[in-house]
Amino acid sequence: MHGDYQVIDKTSLLTYSDHGIGLSATPTGLSNTPLIWYKENDEKSYQKYVKAIDELLSDDIRKRVNRTELGPCGHPPYGYGGKPCIIIRVNKHIGWSVNPIHINSTYYKDVPTHIKKLLENKQKKLFLTCDGFHSYDKEHIGKIEYFPDPPGIDASVFPLDLQGSSPLLAVQISDFTLGMSIAVECKMWYDGPTSSLHFLLYVTPKNVSV
Repeated sequence: MHGDYQVIDKTSLLTYSDHGIGLSATPTGLSNTPLIWYKENDEKSYQKYVKAIDELLSDDIRKRVNRTELGPCGHPPYGYGGKPCIIIRVNKHIGWSVNPIHINSTYYKDVPTHIKKLLENKQKKLFLTCDGFHSYDKEHIGKIEYFPDPPGIDASVFPLDLQGSSPLLAVQISDFTLGMSIAVECKMWYDGPTSSLHFLLYVTPKNVSV
């Protein structure tokens, strides 16, 4: 992976949104860079990511999180080895609240079709979607599953108080192309400027030395 121009190029382009509420992803790479990199079926290379999610879910407040809602992303090794999980949460911002998006919202026109269908069924939540950042990434990202599904947060949990803990959503990626850096973009949709985060996924095939 050293010298991989795709990784270097994409990393320089990835910035967190200046609009809306901030989102955070666990795990991240070294120095909190939005990079997940390990070798296929090599437990030592991805153990640091398993540990990071362990620490997130073992927090005293988060012990009350219903892990069953996170599916395989709620229990070690969180899919690592073949189908890695990323845990996404809204950054804690005391006093911040928001309304679910609706058909008369200024932001509704940009909402993905499958989310619009959920809204038509009267589901009133902050919804999450993830996909490849560029068309190249979309071709190689494979399958994305959400936990819970559909991936939404009830707007009534906001604003959070000092003791409150932001709810968690999990994304699991599988059948992606090995040996390629894949830029992933996740967006949260609500009646306000869309929040987004980006990260890179790079899994080295087991028969390749790094």
